[in-house]
Amino acid sequence: MKGHKKINDGCLKIFEFLRLLYEDKADYESVVNIFKDGSDDISVNNIQVNINKYINTLKVFGIKVKKINNEFKLLSGLYTLDLTLDDLKSVSILINSAEEFPEKNAKNKIVDFAKRIELRMNSNDKQAFSTLVKSSDYNFSFYYADLKQQIQICEEICAQNHMLHLYYLKKGKETLCKCSPKEVVYDSKNAYLKVYDNEEKQNIEIPISNILNIETLPAIARDVEAVTTVVYKVKNRLAKTYKLKEGEYTQGYDNDGNRIIVVKTDNLEKLVKRLMRYTTECEIISPRSFRDRMLKTINDAIGNYEV
Repeated sequence: MKGHKKINDGCLKIFEFLRLLYEDKADYESVVNIFKDGSDDISVNNIQVNINKYINTLKVFGIKVKKINNEFKLLSGLYTLDLTLDDLKSVSILINSAEEFPEKNAKNKIVDFAKRIELRMNSNDKQAFSTLVKSSDYNFSFYYADLKQQIQICEEICAQNHMLHLYYLKKGKETLCKCSPKEVVYDSKNAYLKVYDNEEKQNIEIPISNILNIETLPAIARDVEAVTTVVYKVKNRLAKTYKLKEGEYTQGYDNDGNRIIVVKTDNLEKLVKRLMRYTTECEIISPRSFRDRMLKTINDAIGNYEV
C-alpha cells in the first residue's frame, strides 16, 4: 500500500507541475513547493534533483521543459498537431497582425493563442513557423490607421482625466459637448472617443474622425458610471430567433408569446440604433425616459420624409 501511495503522490506532482506549465505560471518558487516532499528542511540540491528527475520523466513522453531565468517553460506539449503550411501561414499572419491591434487585451489573447498552438508543433513546424513570423511582408494597416496621431492624443486626454469642451460633427453640424473622457474604443472600421456627456447624463461614443477640437478644462473629471437597465420585448418571429447580445439576459415569455429582454448599458445611443433595426418587432418596456427617447428618434426619422 505504501508503494502505491508513493506512485500516486508522484503522479499528482507531475499533473500539478504540468498544470503550472500549461498556464505559464511555473515560477521557481511554485515548482519547489510541489517537490518539497512535505518537508521544509530538504536542501536546495535535493529539491533540484527531484525536479530534474520529474523533468526527465516527462521527456520520455515527449514533453520538453526548460528553465529560463526564474521560470520553467514548456517547449513541447503532450501531443503534436498535424499542421499544413497554410495552417502555419495563417497563425503567423494572426500573430503579426496582432502587433497592430490598439486594444492590448485583444492583442494579448491572440499572442497567448499562438503560443498554445506553437506548443503543439513538432520541431520542423516550429522552425518553419519562426521563419514565417520573422519574414512576413504583409501590410496590416487597419481602417483607422490614418487616425493614429488623433487616437494617441485621445488616449493621453483620457489618462489626464480632465473635463472637456469637445467640438465634433453630429449629423453634419458642429456640436459642443461638455464631457468627461472615458476611453478609446473600436469597431471593425472606426475608432471612437467614449465620453460621459454631462448634459445628456450618459456615455456616448464619438467617431474620432468627426472631432474638430478638444479644449481641456482645469476641473478634474468625476468617475461617473452611467449604467441604465433597459427592458424591452421582441415579438413574433424575432421572439423565437433572437440571440442574446453581450450583457443581456431574458426573463422568458409573456402571455402573448413576446420574449422579454433585459440589458444593462452605458451607451443608450448605440442601443437605440440597434433596436431601431427591429422596427415593429420590438417595444421598449422601461424606463419611460428611454421609451420617450426611442419615440423621438422614430419621429425624427419620419420627419425626414415628410413633404
